[in-house]
Amino acid sequence: MQAKDCFTPLKSDAPGSPPSERVMDAHRSIRFDGLVQLIDEVQRRRSIEEVAKIVATRWKHCASVNNWRLLCVYGQHCALITAQGSRTEVQELRLETLSPFDAEQWRRRIPRHLGPKELAAEQALLPPELALPQAQALSVLPIQQDSMTIGLLNVLGLDQAFDALDRKFIQLVAGAMCTRILAILTEQSLRAELLLAERELMQQRQATILSRLVNGVAHELNTPLGVQISACGALSELLSQPENLAELAPDLQATVQLIEQQALKSALIVKRLKQISAAAMSSPRQPTPVLEELGYIAASFGDSLDIHLHGSKALCLELDPSGLHTVVSELLDNVLAHAGGGAQALRVDISVEQIGKTGFIHIQDNGPGMDAQQALRLFEPFYSSKQNLGHIGIGGYIAKNVAQEALGAGLRLHTNEHGTRVSLEFAGD
Repeated sequence: MQAKDCFTPLKSDAPGSPPSERVMDAHRSIRFDGLVQLIDEVQRRRSIEEVAKIVATRWKHCASVNNWRLLCVYGQHCALITAQGSRTEVQELRLETLSPFDAEQWRRRIPRHLGPKELAAEQALLPPELALPQAQALSVLPIQQDSMTIGLLNVLGLDQAFDALDRKFIQLVAGAMCTRILAILTEQSLRAELLLAERELMQQRQATILSRLVNGVAHELNTPLGVQISACGALSELLSQPENLAELAPDLQATVQLIEQQALKSALIVKRLKQISAAAMSSPRQPTPVLEELGYIAASFGDSLDIHLHGSKALCLELDPSGLHTVVSELLDNVLAHAGGGAQALRVDISVEQIGKTGFIHIQDNGPGMDAQQALRLFEPFYSSKQNLGHIGIGGYIAKNVAQEALGAGLRLHTNEHGTRVSLEFAGD
């Protein structure tokens, strides 16, 4: 039940006589109920602006407050609220940038109660919202928490001076405001520090990945380039003996084939690196019938994989179809390269499902699975358990980057001796 305005005129028991003690007790009870409700409202607000607004509109239910100015201090940060009636303004600033009036008040931090004469004498020093000629009182109230001053309130009385009960009620509301505002400032500060830490961690992670990528590129390209350089040197030596060309023809052909093979390997590495760059150039996401799109991808593999699709044809997800093709194709290429060779035919089951607002695509093969080291490093650039067979180990890295950048999806891996399962997770809004 909302408290009544505490300044509704008091009715006397008898006309012309002052209110009785019973009427005064009832009036004080109404004011106290208004105080409790207001403090409860303050504690539930999520921003400084909301705190200021609720107090400015509801303070009249427990005290005759109109114009006021509240300074809350958190370390070197301040929140300054100025109010004129129900109009409020909130500023967040540094302690050293306070106006001379607020800086002097904060330096002194002592309670003061000024009547009409004192107010008139200091009116030239007051900020506009406190410098009203009709004002009857000004109270300056430091706000304490655990023996430490956390705020300072300047409150103007337009109708009459504040009595002891007025000041107590005003100080309780100001204390609730300061406590809540400091909690909000603390939360904002912690959130900012957390975001900064996350940004620094991401930058460190990106630097680590870039360093690993650069080292991997250098290592992978150095081998075919070194072979080509050596082969070219040998070819030059052979060509320097024109009288023996017919005799050296087989050696010349083998050397040229070696150069071509290594040049093609270098070109493949460059092509794969361009695919990583393309991950950052995602197309706009659009409602996509997932099972239908997966059918197109499966068809592109022909008979090289025994692919089976499962799930609802009605499931649509907001995603970039070209990104989906890249991710699923890379994962299926990985299955083709690493999961085959067993006694049983290689089968892949691709299923789609939606749980709540989250969509899933599961890709399950029946291969031999991976060991713990392989599973841990699957998505690292230039890691492959079959580098001796010409695999450069960049497909998993491309799949993970495109999933994150182009699709906004998480990638989960589960593997055992019965096969490997990779799940794409699309979180709903």
